[in-house]
Amino acid sequence: MEQENFQIAFGNYDKSPESYYLSETNPLRATILLALKLGKPLLITGEPGTGKTQLAYWAAWYLHSKRDNNLTPFLVHPFVFNTKTGSAGKDLFYQYDAISHFQDKEGKKNVAEFISLSAMGQAICQTHGRDTILSKYGLGGIRNIDSLRNEPHSSVLLIDEIDKASRDFTNDLLNEIENNKFTISELEKEIVRSEDRRTRSLVIMTSNSEKTLPDAFLRRCLFYNVPFPTDDELLSIILGRLGPFIQELGRDNHIDFTEHYKYAIHLFHVIRSKSNVKPPSISELLDWVKVLHIEEIIKDKIDEKNVEYLPAYRKKALQLSLYTLIKTREDMNEIEQLLKLR
Repeated sequence: MEQENFQIAFGNYDKSPESYYLSETNPLRATILLALKLGKPLLITGEPGTGKTQLAYWAAWYLHSKRDNNLTPFLVHPFVFNTKTGSAGKDLFYQYDAISHFQDKEGKKNVAEFISLSAMGQAICQTHGRDTILSKYGLGGIRNIDSLRNEPHSSVLLIDEIDKASRDFTNDLLNEIENNKFTISELEKEIVRSEDRRTRSLVIMTSNSEKTLPDAFLRRCLFYNVPFPTDDELLSIILGRLGPFIQELGRDNHIDFTEHYKYAIHLFHVIRSKSNVKPPSISELLDWVKVLHIEEIIKDKIDEKNVEYLPAYRKKALQLSLYTLIKTREDMNEIEQLLKLR
């Protein structure tokens, strides 16, 4: 695979919110709007790669473009907190760089210069807008204060992969959300969310269901499990996401690959059903179809029955493409034998 084509194939342009596939009748749309109206956090579960994280980017883009006159405008991008194994409740609001502060032995910098707002802290501050935060709360000098808009804005807050952290973090999480305030102890400042009900913060949390979440936590939020897409939905995802990629690849712009994709989806299901260790996800399917385009294998309408009749160089290219789908030696051995690639 040529390096230039490799960079095109695995760029991020096809991950834009506009290309996220969510049909008009999908109940997830209604669930998002319900969470917004009730002021409840929304917990999204589902297999890795089913678009849980990207949903928050879509929701921010959708609410920004929807322009509800009863609400202050939504920011087009969400504030994002990536949960880590050692995450604590305080980390949701701000980070204090104690090491750099200690190294400032001459004390030339204000303590605020060692503080940066985290996602929930940004969302709460954004309900006021930067101008008010500076004048009312005196938070000038904080490292990322300029990332806030001057005027109040509603926003989407993504707390990603909450099941990575300890149960203590999960238990504290909703209390922190419901309090709508936080204290920066190093500055002795308490910041309270704006009382203007026109300014909202939609909280979306994701979980890969790697840990069981506490019942008390589940009772206090809305819940939606993202099912694995149907074949028609997978086809819509591929058609929606790969358009810019094919254009940038600079060939085959005039060909309708719909039937070819149906063959690829069928073979993807065969591979997925035989992958006992780690079944491939939607994001891996998209990468695989890109490789099929780059190597022009997509034109062969491949399935498990005709692979053995492909020319040797095509079979080799197909075999190499499987590394985008299969991530363990055990699964690769089984799939190669199934497709008679050995």
